[in-house]
Amino acid sequence: MKKDIQSTKEQTPITEAENAIAQAERAAKQALSHTNRTNLMSAKEALMQAEHAVESADGSSNPQAVAALHEHLSRVRAALGEAEAKQP
Repeated sequence: MKKDIQSTKEQTPITEAENAIAQAERAAKQALSHTNRTNLMSAKEALMQAEHAVESADGSSNPQAVAALHEHLSRVRAALGEAEAKQP
């Protein structure tokens, strides 16, 4: 009989935002390297999810981490902007 294994790492709003930003960054890089409508739409959707996750983390008691999230999110936005500019 298998037992459910629970993660010892708690998902906080900050870690959820970090994960969402990382996913958005991967999608933006994919859109940059293979610019097409589908990849751009996927990257935009991932960016929106990351923005919502960062908004949820804004009330955190760790302002340095939140500031880092906003900086990383800005870099992802810029990468997505580059990908959109490349679209024919």
